[in-house]
Amino acid sequence: MTELLARRCDSLVSLDLTEQALIQARERCKDLPHVRFERAQVPGQWPEGTFDPILLSEVVYYLDEPDVQRLAERVRSCLRPGGDVLLVHWTGETHYPLTGDEAAVRFIANTAAFLRVHDQARTDKYRLDVLVRDDGRPSCRPAGSSGSLGNPGL
Repeated sequence: MTELLARRCDSLVSLDLTEQALIQARERCKDLPHVRFERAQVPGQWPEGTFDPILLSEVVYYLDEPDVQRLAERVRSCLRPGGDVLLVHWTGETHYPLTGDEAAVRFIANTAAFLRVHDQARTDKYRLDVLVRDDGRPSCRPAGSSGSLGNPGL
């Protein structure tokens, strides 16, 4: 997924917890100098900078409620005005703290003060939620996107 996103971004930061996923993603993106990879566990670890869009792909359902709240604050602090957040989660059976649906619902509830749901899609395999920054701050979306967070191994 990182490789596909890189075509649409001026710069991109991709995070993953597992080194093997990062190795594979770095190899696929070796000819894309504007892509940076970091090993990090959100929400405790977070890259510097501001971003639009932010992709949280198969991340939130690993978190408990306090960490979902911390993640919401991380996103609030670095999402550019008018920016988008994309949530993607598996909706099948999991052994994670949250299901895909629970993860999306909790993240949306914790970001309601500054994000609004723009679009949603759900199948028996995945759920996609597109949220847009909507907290009274003026939109200043640049011509090109310049960042994304999420799982590069997809």
